[in-house]
Amino acid sequence: MTSVMQRWMGQGNAVKPSYNISDRLAGVLDITRPILSTMGALGVAAGAGLAFHGIPAWDKCLVGVIAALLAFAGIHSFNDFVDQRRDVVCWPGRPIPSKRLQAPQALAIALGSYAIALVIVWFAFNPTCFAVSAVAIGLGCAYSGYLRDRVGYLVLPPIEGTLWICGWAAFSPGTLFTSWAPWILWGFSALWQAGHIMIYSPLHPIQHVKGEKLTQVPALIKRTSPQAATIIGFAFLCLAVAISMYLGFYFDLGLLYLIPTAIMALVALAISFRFMRDSENFGKGIQAFSFATYFMLVARVSMLLCIFIFFRS
Repeated sequence: MTSVMQRWMGQGNAVKPSYNISDRLAGVLDITRPILSTMGALGVAAGAGLAFHGIPAWDKCLVGVIAALLAFAGIHSFNDFVDQRRDVVCWPGRPIPSKRLQAPQALAIALGSYAIALVIVWFAFNPTCFAVSAVAIGLGCAYSGYLRDRVGYLVLPPIEGTLWICGWAAFSPGTLFTSWAPWILWGFSALWQAGHIMIYSPLHPIQHVKGEKLTQVPALIKRTSPQAATIIGFAFLCLAVAISMYLGFYFDLGLLYLIPTAIMALVALAISFRFMRDSENFGKGIQAFSFATYFMLVARVSMLLCIFIFFRS
C-alpha cells in the first residue's frame, strides 16, 4: 500500500530491465499522479459546493469531477514530459526515466487530457469557468516548462490556488469578483502549496556551489540552502493551518471539518518541524511531504462532507 501511495504521488516505482503490458498500463496511471489529481479535483469540488451552497445536480458533479481529474492528469503528465532528463537522477522510478512510457506518449496523454477537460467545461458549465480553467492549464504548463527553473518554486502557489476559483466559477461566476469567499479559498490553497513545494525542494539532489549547499530549483529567483527551504516551507505550512481553521468559521463548517483538519494539521506540522531540524534527511523529507499532502486531503474531504451533510441549496 505504501508503494502504491508513493507511486501515485509521483515518487516512482521499482525499475526493471523489461516490462509487460500491465507494467506499462500502470505507468500510464502513475504519470497522472492519481492521489494528487484526486486531491486537486476535491479542491475544485469544494469550491463548487461552497459557491452553490450545497451539492449540485449529480450529472454536473460527475462531469465536473471528470474534467478536473483530466486537467490535473494532464498537468502532471506534462510535468514529467518536461522533466524527463532531470528525473533520470532525481526520480528514476517515474514512468519516463524507468522506460515504462516514452516521452511522446506522456505528451500525448497531457494534450489529450487537456483537450477533453476543456471541451467538457465549455459545454457543461459557463464561459467564465472555461476561461479560468484555460488560464490555469496554460499557467501550469508555463510553470513546468519555463517559470519553475527560471523564477522558482514559489511561482506555483498562486497558480495552484486557481483550482478553487475554477470550482467557484462553475456555479457562481457572477460573484467571482464581488465576494471575498473564493479568494479566501485561493489564499488557503496558495499558502499550503507554498509550504508543500518548499518542503519538497530539498528532496532533489543538493548542489555544492562555492562551498555552499544549495537546492536545485530556486525558491524565488535565488536558490536557498536545504535548511532555509525547510524553514520557509514550515512557515508557509503554519500560515496554511491558521487559514484552514479560519475557513471553518468563515463558512460555518462546524466540528466535522475543524477537528479532523486540526488533528492532521498538527501531525503534518510536527513531522515538518522534525524535517526542518534535519533538512538533508531524505526519508524525513518524504514523510514531511506526504503528511503535508494528507493535511490538505483531509481538509478537502472534511469540507465536502460538511457541504453534503449541512448545506442546503
